[in-house]
Amino acid sequence: MIKEKMKIPKNGNFTAFSMIADINGFTSLVAENELSGGIANFVRDVLSGSIQAVEQAGGSVIGINGDSVFGILPDADSIVQACVAIAKDVDSQCSYLDKTGYKELIPKLPSMKIGVEYGLLAASTITTEALGTLPFCIGPATNYAARIISAGEGNRCHIGPKAFDHGLNQYLSTSSILEVPGKRSEPPYQYRQLSLSDVWIEGTPEDGIYYWD
Repeated sequence: MIKEKMKIPKNGNFTAFSMIADINGFTSLVAENELSGGIANFVRDVLSGSIQAVEQAGGSVIGINGDSVFGILPDADSIVQACVAIAKDVDSQCSYLDKTGYKELIPKLPSMKIGVEYGLLAASTITTEALGTLPFCIGPATNYAARIISAGEGNRCHIGPKAFDHGLNQYLSTSSILEVPGKRSEPPYQYRQLSLSDVWIEGTPEDGIYYWD
């Protein structure tokens, strides 16, 4: 079911959920392989699933940065819908790539890390000659989401404290608080894990199921 999209102002402040979905191991993937259309198409195919997941959940994708998607979503239900859809798409991509000789190009099948936080965002627009005028949002929630995805390995979804308090608490199977160190003089960043263990497929290609770190 495709939800009605939230409205993002062209200018001004608003509150929403920030989501960053990032491909694991992208830096090493690029370092270990010659840049080619094949690498670009691989990243495109993986990120396309995340973009569709956000948009069908009623959110908007307002940024692509290399191997990551930056999305804005209106509520906790939309976040969960998008996260589940991303997990299912990664499983589908892994199953497909494992059957199509991916190792000639990509040494590891894709896995994703997702960071989510809720808070105040400042909206504006930015214009380039190549891309035209695009929406542009910044705020503490986006920075927080970017920090908490660095913890852990493999497929994972990390939820910031304000996102937890604004509705995601009802979806978390555990309330255990985890931390990732802050940079320089920053305090630690706290987060909880949204369990998608019933959606992510874990194992090895040899088992006929999949999990990559």
